[in-house]
Amino acid sequence: MIVIASKTELKLRDDLRNLARTKPNQRCFYLAFSKTDIARETLFETFLRILEDIPNSYMARVYLCQDRDIVIVMEGFMQRHFENFVAKLGADLKTDNLGALSDIYEIGLHWQQIEALYTAKINAIQNAEALKQEQYRKKRAEENTLHTLQNLDAKRIETIETRRINRARPLVMIADDDQLSRTLAGNVLRADYDMAFAKNGTEALQEYVASAPDILFLDIGMPDIGGHEVLEALFQIDPDAYIIMFSGRKDKTTIMKSLTMGAQGFLGKPFTREQLYSHVGNSPFVQNKRHQVA
Repeated sequence: MIVIASKTELKLRDDLRNLARTKPNQRCFYLAFSKTDIARETLFETFLRILEDIPNSYMARVYLCQDRDIVIVMEGFMQRHFENFVAKLGADLKTDNLGALSDIYEIGLHWQQIEALYTAKINAIQNAEALKQEQYRKKRAEENTLHTLQNLDAKRIETIETRRINRARPLVMIADDDQLSRTLAGNVLRADYDMAFAKNGTEALQEYVASAPDILFLDIGMPDIGGHEVLEALFQIDPDAYIIMFSGRKDKTTIMKSLTMGAQGFLGKPFTREQLYSHVGNSPFVQNKRHQVA
C-alpha cells in the first residue's frame, strides 16, 4: 500500500491524468470526509487499519487530502468491496451516513467530474496560501510603516505645505521599485519639472517628507510597504497630497480600491508621455505655480 499525505492534491492530479491516458477504465473511490467533523488523526488511523484487511490492499494508492477527503486507486477493488469497506469504516467511526459521502468514478468515463474535484482542491489550497501570504505581507507592511513614520522628522512634516507653496518650480515624485519605470518617467518629465525618486515604500515616505512634491506617482506593488499602505500613511501626514497610483494591473478592483482610498487618479503601465503630462497638469499645486508664473 502506498499512502500519499504530502502535496497530495498535486500528486493526485498527475496520477489521475496519467491513468486517464493509460488506463481509462480504472476506478477511483472517493470519500468526502471533509463533510464530517471526525478528527483527522482518528479518521486516517481507522481508515488505514480497516483498508489493510481488504484483499489486495497492498496494491492500493491512498491519497490523504488536506481537507480530510480520501481517494483510493486500486486495481481489483470492486464496488462490493468498496461498499463493504465503507460500511465497516462507518461502524468503527460511529457514523451512519458514510455511504452518502462516498462515490465511485471510472476515470475515463467520469473525467470531467474527477478533474473538477481535484481542481477545486488545488484552488482551495492555493487560495488559502495566498491569503496567508497576504496577511503576512500586510503585517510586515504595518510594522515597516509604523517604524518609518516614527522616525520621520516632525518639523519637516509640519512644513510640507509651506515648502510646496514657496517652491517656484513644480516637483514631481516617482515611487516605484521598477527602475525602468522610474527612469522612463524621469526622462520624460525632467525637462519641465524637478524630480524626486523612491525605490520602495519606506523611501517613498521619507522622500515625500523631504521633497514635499506637487504630485506623486505611487506604484502599488512595492515589496516592503505596498502602495496602498503608503497612500494611507501619506494622507495621515499630508491630507492635501496629490497622488496618482501606478500599476501594471489594470483590473477594476485594483483601480477602484486606489480611488476609494483617496488617490486622485490611476495610471496603468506601460504609460505614455501624454498620460504623464496630463496627470501632472491636473495637479492643483502645479496649476497654481503656472498661474504665478503667468
